[in-house]
Amino acid sequence: MTTDRTSDAGSETPSAPGESWTDYYRGYSFSVNAEGEVWWQAYNGTDRLRLDPVPDAIVENLLGIKRQGGRIRVTEAGDVLTRAEMAGADDAYEALYVGSTDLTGRLVPPDDPTHSVALSPTELQPGNLWSSVYDGAKYSFTGDRFWWHNAESKLRHPFADSLPDTIVSELRRLRPQGGSFRVTPQGDVLTQIPPDRSPSDVREQFRALPRPVKRVLQLRRNRGDVDMIPVYVGTLDATNRPIHVEEPTRLTDPLTDEEEASLEGWAAAVDSYESKELSPDDHRVDPSDDT
Repeated sequence: MTTDRTSDAGSETPSAPGESWTDYYRGYSFSVNAEGEVWWQAYNGTDRLRLDPVPDAIVENLLGIKRQGGRIRVTEAGDVLTRAEMAGADDAYEALYVGSTDLTGRLVPPDDPTHSVALSPTELQPGNLWSSVYDGAKYSFTGDRFWWHNAESKLRHPFADSLPDTIVSELRRLRPQGGSFRVTPQGDVLTQIPPDRSPSDVREQFRALPRPVKRVLQLRRNRGDVDMIPVYVGTLDATNRPIHVEEPTRLTDPLTDEEEASLEGWAAAVDSYESKELSPDDHRVDPSDDT
């Protein structure tokens, strides 16, 4: 059990490592060990890509909280989070603030550093294949609705503010029916599309992908049965990050004045419709309905 919570758009970032994180828990995933190594782990496997350079201050902060290290998340605004066991509680964890970082660098295969992968590839156009690993804070959308899904409560927390029109338009173009998308610590927005919606020059783009990225895609297909292609959507600048979410509406929440008025108007319209004179033919069964 975890104590993930959400707060309104006015929530403040904690001031010291180890303080409780009261905003929602999300972000790009890394692992850290007691020796100070930081790595991204390949999808559902054991292969690792080491982060270079290592954010030493973040590692020092984390080891001060968890001596053996552990998993961290880096939000789209660069806040670094972790989970730790709550004292005196069985199987209960709380989200903690580790620090903030301007994450840069590359993901490096330990056995062959020449095939490193940029965390934030440059010179990509919207709709291009994403030439790094697919990770980041996860969000979802359909039509005009955007939200963060709380995996524990199963509730959808709507965005407090709209994303830039360019990002929204591109998401709708790439995913007309909606779906999930990711936002990296650098603000890169990513999503996945089915192969039949891939760009016309997909073969050429695929050949140019770094070798580890091709291997990760293969792992996703073979071990995770994921038949989707990661693509670049656009980049959120610093003024549009972090993404704030609101508390979801619950059945026990009171209605707003506007909602009350709207429902009352609807109910009055229904009553007016039901009380008007109807012809007996309106209630007679048409034999043709049974054929």
